[in-house]
Amino acid sequence: MMSNPYRSFTTMLTAFVVIFGVLLSAVSYWFISHELIGETSGLTRDAVEEYISGLPDAEMLFKKPPSDKTVAGQTDASQVETNSRANEEELTANIHAAFDPYGIRQIRFMGQGAQVWFSYSPANIGLALTGHDRVRFDRVMDEGSMLTAKKTTVLNLWIPIRSAEGTLIGVAEVSKDWSAQSAKIFKISLTIVLLVAAGMTILFFSLRHIFLRSSRVIESQNKELSDMLDRVHRTYDESLQAMSSALDSRDNETQGHSLRVTAYAWLLGKQMGIEGEELEMLYRGALLHDVGKIGIPDAILRKEGPLDEMEWAIMRTHVNMGVRMLAHIEFLGPALDVVRYHHERWDGLGYPDGLSGEQIPICARIFAVCDTYDAITSDRPYRASKSHETALAELSRFAGSQFCPAVVEAFMKLPPDTLQRVREMSQQDIQFLSLDELLPKVV
Repeated sequence: MMSNPYRSFTTMLTAFVVIFGVLLSAVSYWFISHELIGETSGLTRDAVEEYISGLPDAEMLFKKPPSDKTVAGQTDASQVETNSRANEEELTANIHAAFDPYGIRQIRFMGQGAQVWFSYSPANIGLALTGHDRVRFDRVMDEGSMLTAKKTTVLNLWIPIRSAEGTLIGVAEVSKDWSAQSAKIFKISLTIVLLVAAGMTILFFSLRHIFLRSSRVIESQNKELSDMLDRVHRTYDESLQAMSSALDSRDNETQGHSLRVTAYAWLLGKQMGIEGEELEMLYRGALLHDVGKIGIPDAILRKEGPLDEMEWAIMRTHVNMGVRMLAHIEFLGPALDVVRYHHERWDGLGYPDGLSGEQIPICARIFAVCDTYDAITSDRPYRASKSHETALAELSRFAGSQFCPAVVEAFMKLPPDTLQRVREMSQQDIQFLSLDELLPKVV
């Protein structure tokens, strides 16, 4: 089954092929029709002009016939009328003989006054042109060039006629049967459409095949790259966990502390709606929060009794020391908020910068609550661990002074049995337990 990108590409390619094919067919039809009309019009015009130029008195077709009483001395009106009708019939027969082979079905000759002086339809003779016919007539007379108009199966040509001296004497309107040419154009166009359709079909399946093959290659490469990045991230996190475990092993008070507090922070971050990259940075910052303690002397770090004022001053340097250690690692940049600010207090009495309230980054505020919870519920050389309820009471008591009230409230909503599972699992051999194994089991 094709995925959305494949379906989208196929739809777009199909639309392109159909639209291109229709446009190409339409353009081909127009071009063929235009060329054939031009050629046919030219041949018809030449035939009409050649016929008229061969008449002894061509101008008689474009002026009013002489009156019955003035015909070459004739005085018998009936004889004149008979002779005139015979002449007209002979002229009509000659014109039919000349133009019928060209498919001309109607012809009219109009003089300069826009009146019809010859027509296959006798009823039109003597009538003045009106409407569109008059507009076409005037245009041809003004411009002196042929005008072409096609209506379904009829091709109308308005041809300017000149005398032997080159004077414009009138216009011949020719109505030519276009059905044979239309059928020919249709056959040619249909052939082109079929060829275009075949070509477009071949092009469609060729491009689709190339796209699918390329997409599979790209998809495979992307998967390999994604797997490689996942391995790199796992390697990063495994290295961080190894560093954190090494630090915990050095500190008598914090055996398993980084593992637990990172799990608590991850759970609390999700509880507060943090996700994606920000949750990852909270995870890594929690894991490395005390990395600066690597630079604290063992005499202070492993001292079993309370620290004096000088020793506390040295201990507090672990924050800036940790930041300096990690600052040059680009991908850990956002995680430094936890390392730098996890000892700040909501009331501004913390260190190293004395930030207060929402000046403290949210990840650092989350971690501070989790760090204190773990400190209360873990065994220390100088006191035993306290219960979950006692820890929650302590957090509630210092909400608004040491801790962010909203973070404490969210922590209260974490299931106690989930927090208990974290504590129990952290008691396993730290050397063989990782957060990747712990987190899925406690959610």
